[in-house]
Amino acid sequence: MQERKVSVMFVCPNCGKTHFLSNLPESKVDRALNRDDTGEHIQDIFPELSLEDREKFITGYCNECQKPIFNVEGDKDEKD
Repeated sequence: MQERKVSVMFVCPNCGKTHFLSNLPESKVDRALNRDDTGEHIQDIFPELSLEDREKFITGYCNECQKPIFNVEGDKDEKD
Protein backbone atom coordinates (compact mmCIF):
# COMPACT_ATOMS: atom_id res chain seq x y z
CA MET A 1 0.00 0.00 0.00
CA GLN A 2 1.32 3.40 -0.99
CA GLU A 3 1.81 6.02 1.71
CA ARG A 4 -0.69 8.85 1.93
CA LYS A 5 0.54 12.22 0.59
CA VAL A 6 -0.39 15.46 2.34
CA SER A 7 0.03 19.22 1.99
CA VAL A 8 1.38 21.51 4.69
CA MET A 9 0.35 25.15 5.00
CA PHE A 10 2.80 27.76 6.23
CA VAL A 11 2.04 31.39 7.08
CA CYS A 12 5.21 33.44 6.81
CA PRO A 13 5.82 35.30 10.09
CA ASN A 14 7.51 38.11 8.16
CA CYS A 15 5.14 38.92 5.27
CA GLY A 16 2.00 37.05 6.39
CA LYS A 17 1.53 35.27 3.05
CA THR A 18 0.28 31.70 3.01
CA HIS A 19 2.38 29.06 1.24
CA PHE A 20 1.97 25.32 0.76
CA LEU A 21 4.25 22.34 0.34
CA SER A 22 2.33 19.55 -1.36
CA ASN A 23 2.62 15.85 -2.10
CA LEU A 24 4.69 15.08 1.00
CA PRO A 25 4.65 11.64 2.67
CA GLU A 26 2.45 11.84 5.75
CA SER A 27 4.90 9.93 7.95
CA LYS A 28 7.69 12.40 7.13
CA VAL A 29 5.45 15.37 7.88
CA ASP A 30 4.57 13.81 11.23
CA ARG A 31 8.28 13.35 11.97
CA ALA A 32 9.04 16.94 10.96
CA LEU A 33 6.29 18.35 13.14
CA ASN A 34 7.50 16.28 16.14
CA ARG A 35 11.24 16.85 15.67
CA ASP A 36 11.48 18.95 18.86
CA ASP A 37 10.47 15.85 20.82
CA THR A 38 12.54 13.37 18.82
CA GLY A 39 15.68 15.45 18.21
CA GLU A 40 15.64 14.64 14.50
CA HIS A 41 17.08 17.18 12.09
CA ILE A 42 14.90 18.42 9.25
CA GLN A 43 17.63 17.61 6.67
CA ASP A 44 17.56 13.98 7.83
CA ILE A 45 13.78 13.80 7.46
CA PHE A 46 13.55 15.60 4.10
CA PRO A 47 16.92 15.35 2.33
CA GLU A 48 15.08 15.65 -0.99
CA LEU A 49 13.64 19.09 -0.22
CA SER A 50 15.44 22.32 -1.01
CA LEU A 51 17.09 24.29 1.78
CA GLU A 52 14.32 26.89 1.46
CA ASP A 53 11.54 24.32 1.79
CA ARG A 54 13.19 22.72 4.80
CA GLU A 55 13.55 26.17 6.38
CA LYS A 56 9.77 26.57 6.15
CA PHE A 57 9.42 23.69 8.62
CA ILE A 58 11.90 25.37 10.99
CA THR A 59 10.93 29.06 10.88
CA GLY A 60 7.91 29.32 8.59
CA TYR A 61 9.61 31.96 6.44
CA CYS A 62 8.65 31.90 2.74
CA ASN A 63 11.30 31.78 0.01
CA GLU A 64 11.11 35.51 -0.70
CA CYS A 65 11.54 36.51 2.94
CA GLN A 66 14.38 34.03 3.42
CA LYS A 67 16.48 35.76 0.77
CA PRO A 68 17.33 38.95 2.71
CA ILE A 69 17.25 37.24 6.12
CA PHE A 70 19.51 34.30 5.28
CA ASN A 71 21.22 35.74 2.18
CA VAL A 72 19.74 32.92 0.08
CA GLU A 73 20.17 32.99 -3.69
CA GLY A 74 18.10 30.25 -5.28
CA ASP A 75 18.06 26.52 -4.56
CA LYS A 76 21.52 25.46 -3.40
CA ASP A 77 22.67 22.24 -1.82
CA GLU A 78 24.21 22.61 1.63
CA LYS A 79 27.43 21.05 0.32
CA ASP A 80 28.16 24.12 -1.86
